[in-house]
Amino acid sequence: MKRLFTVAASAVILAAAGLAGAAQAQTVSISTLPPGAINNVQAQAIAKVVQENSDLQMRVVTFNAPAAIMGAVQSGQAEFAFTSNDEAGVAVEGLDEHDGRPMSDLRLAVTVFPFKVGILVRKDSGIDSVSDLKGKRFPIGWQGFLQGIPLSNAMLATAGLSLDDMDGVPTANLLRAADDFKAGRLDATIFAVGAPKMAEVDAAVGIKFLDLPDSEEAGKAMGAVRPEYHLAEQSPAPHLAGVVGDTTLMEYAVAVLTNASVDDDTVYKLVKAIYENKEGLVAGHPSFNAMTQEGLAMHQPRLEYHPGAIRFFKEVGIWKGE
Repeated sequence: MKRLFTVAASAVILAAAGLAGAAQAQTVSISTLPPGAINNVQAQAIAKVVQENSDLQMRVVTFNAPAAIMGAVQSGQAEFAFTSNDEAGVAVEGLDEHDGRPMSDLRLAVTVFPFKVGILVRKDSGIDSVSDLKGKRFPIGWQGFLQGIPLSNAMLATAGLSLDDMDGVPTANLLRAADDFKAGRLDATIFAVGAPKMAEVDAAVGIKFLDLPDSEEAGKAMGAVRPEYHLAEQSPAPHLAGVVGDTTLMEYAVAVLTNASVDDDTVYKLVKAIYENKEGLVAGHPSFNAMTQEGLAMHQPRLEYHPGAIRFFKEVGIWKGE
C-alpha cells in the first residue's frame, strides 16, 4: 500500500510539474496568407523556430489579404503579423484602402529579408518584355487582395504601362489569378518568386518571369507607386520556378509586425529566436538565406520598431536609431 501511495504521489507531482510548465508557456499567434502563398511557408518556418528556441508557443492563422492580416494585430486578435513593408506603410499612414482608418498601433518587430515578385507568362507565349503585355489579358480588381493593384501598376510602370492598358480580367486574389492563368484565361499574372504555387503552375504549363527594364527611369517609375518598391536582380536557382536566366524583378521587404501594446518581453523573445536561428529558418524555406542579422533592424521609412525589438537590437549592437 505504501508503494502504491508513493507511485500515485509521484504521478501527481509530475502532472503538476507538467501543468506548471504549460502555464509558463505563452501562446501567441502570427497572421499571414493562406497555404499556397510563399508567405505562409515562411511564417510556418518562423513559428517553428520561435517555438523551439523560446518559451513562446506560436500558431499560424491565415487571412486572404494583407489588410486582414494586419487588422488582426491592430485589433489584438493576433500578437504578430507576417506581411510586406509597403502594405504596413500604407496601413500606418491611413492611405489607399485604409483611408481615414490608419492602423496606428502597428509596430515593427523585425525586417526579415528582401522579397521578390514578378510578372509571369507562358514560356511559349511570345511575350518577352513588359511592353509586350499591352492589350493582353491581365488580372484586375483584386477585391480580396488589393495589394495586387499597386504591385501590378509598379511593375507595368517600368515600361510606361498601367492596368488601364491591359485587357482586364477581374480576379479576387493571387491564388485565383494563378489558377486562371494555368487554365488559360489570362496571358500573364503576378506572383512571388519561389512560391509553392509557382512550382505547380510551371509543372502544368511552363512559365517564365519577365525581365523588367533595368534603368534609372524604370526604377523611379516603380518607386513612384510606393517608395518601398525597387528593382533587383535574381539568378536562377532550383527552387525558383520560372526564373530562366538572370532576371530583373521587383523587390521590397517582408517583416514581422506587432502591436504597440504587446509586452516588451514577448517581442524580445521572438526577435532573439529569429536573430539566433537562421539555420533553422533556412531549413523551413531557402528564402531565409537572404536574411542577415544586421538587416533585421533595417530602417523603414514609414514604420517604427517596437521597444522590445529595440532593446534586443541595442544589446547585440545592430541598432542604428536614436
